[in-house]
Formats: sequence, structure tokens, C-alpha cells
Amino acid sequence: MSRPCCIVRAMHRLVWLPLLLAAACGTSTDDRPLEAEYLTQAIFAPTCGTTQCHSSFVDSHGIALDNLDAVRQAMVDFGLVRLDSVKYDPDNAAKADLIVWITETVPFGGVPGTDGKPIGRMPYDAPMPNRDVLLLKEWIENETPGAQCNPADFGGKACRNKEVVECNPDWSFGNRVMLCSGDCAQGTCK
Repeated sequence: MSRPCCIVRAMHRLVWLPLLLAAACGTSTDDRPLEAEYLTQAIFAPTCGTTQCHSSFVDSHGIALDNLDAVRQAMVDFGLVRLDSVKYDPDNAAKADLIVWITETVPFGGVPGTDGKPIGRMPYDAPMPNRDVLLLKEWIENETPGAQCNPADFGGKACRNKEVVECNPDWSFGNRVMLCSGDCAQGTCK
């Protein structure tokens, strides 16, 4: 009688062991939306857009991250997730300026702040949770839905890897205007 019981226990362990290992290794999926509007409310505003830092009241270094329009402006106009082929590597989102600022202790070798001292990793008070950093990397790998290009810049044109595209009013990519044989930056082929 003890054998069937042992077999059941062994099978029970075989079922749960892979699930526990998967959870411990971080292979669970994040089902949060990859949209600028959601990321603004869930990550940028509460983590970066605080009163002392990148709020509309302070806009440290000209960057505000507490509302959707400000997040779009920062991502596109300040090149935090630039999608032109000069700066963007779709296979390595970790090199996007936004990710460098939130993960490296001394981003870009210590860019001086207004006080002349090097600016450190953002946010200053505490690291962003890894789960949020991974979600932002995935957002960049998916070409930053909701914050892809500014329809008011460069004649309403932007770069998407090595092509010039139109910018839609909702800051999404529109139709391709031309394919570039070389690099693309600021809405034109280089």
C-alpha cells in the first residue's frame, strides 16, 4: 500500500518542480500593456515624475514625466528611446538612453548636472524595480507604442530603423515615405 502513495508523491513533485524552477528563474511573463499611456500611469509618473524630479512643476533638465504628453515629448524629443538607425538597436534595448539612465550607476560616464557634479543613476532615491525595467526594455523592443514619433517635428516625419515614416497625430508611426540606403536620423536619410 505504501508504493502507490510514494508514486503519487513523486509525481506530485515532478509536476510542481518545473513550475517552481520557472518562477525562480524569472521566466514568468509580464502581461502589463506596452503602451505609453499605461507606462506613464504605472511607472513614469510615480517613479520619475515626482514633485522633486521630473514633474511638470520642476521638469529637471527640461524633462517632465508625470503626464502622457510630457512622456511622449521626452521619449521622442530628448531621444530617450530614439528609433533612428544612428542610435537605436532593436536587438539591444539596454543601450537606449532611458535604460542607461535607470540602470547604470554613472550613466554615460558621468554627464555633469547643473551643479557641475556627475548625474547618477535615476531615480536618485531608489532603483526602479527590475520588473519595471524589463517592461520598459520590452516596450522599446516593440518600438515604444504610443510614443514613437512627434507629428510636430521634422515636418511630421521620423525614422523607423532605416526608413522615413510619417508621424500620426497619436504619436504612432504612419506610412513609409522612403527607405534609406544608409542611416536615418531626424526624419531624413543620411
